[in-house]
Amino acid sequence: MKPRAEKLGDPPVNVAVRTSGGEMIDCFTALERNRVIFIGDRIDEDVATSVCAKLLALQYDAPDKDITIFLNCTAGTQYCVTTILDMMDYVSNDISVVAMGCVAGPPAMLLAGATKGKRLALPSARIILSQPLGGLSGTSYEVKIQAKELSRNARSQVAFFAKFTGKSFEDMGEYLVRDTYMSPKEAMEINLIDGEIGVDAKIGGIAAGA
Repeated sequence: MKPRAEKLGDPPVNVAVRTSGGEMIDCFTALERNRVIFIGDRIDEDVATSVCAKLLALQYDAPDKDITIFLNCTAGTQYCVTTILDMMDYVSNDISVVAMGCVAGPPAMLLAGATKGKRLALPSARIILSQPLGGLSGTSYEVKIQAKELSRNARSQVAFFAKFTGKSFEDMGEYLVRDTYMSPKEAMEINLIDGEIGVDAKIGGIAAGA
């Protein structure tokens, strides 16, 4: 992920930092060297592939060290989100996910699906549970097929959240009938996250203080 240009059409602006060895690198590369990944764009195939590659690379680098994902994302296809979820489960590392800004829709599954005890949020974060979106088009027969798959995705999303929170499918489904907006403390009440990061919390080996 690269910072957006201030004006439409300008090239992306990379923020450079100097390492302890005097090397100049962009800030996201510096963070990844410290096992931190940022997701701040719509989760499509490119983003999912990039995140999965980073998770694998960090596992090969140190299979026993935590990986932290900072998540500020309000859109993404359920297929691409579950691709990252599968990779989070595949690698041997504990994965901490920290919500910041706004996390909504399918990307919220990444937050709930992180390693238990390491699902966190910054104090001002908003978390929104919502139904997966789908655009139906084509012939009436194709629309029926698409509607069936959209219904499957909706049930699958409820099942994921039920698994991650420990709630029943029926109880979790109530939160996904309509958009449900939550603060970190409200998300903690339904076991969607484990804690809220205070201003004095450390990022490495993240400490939660509700």
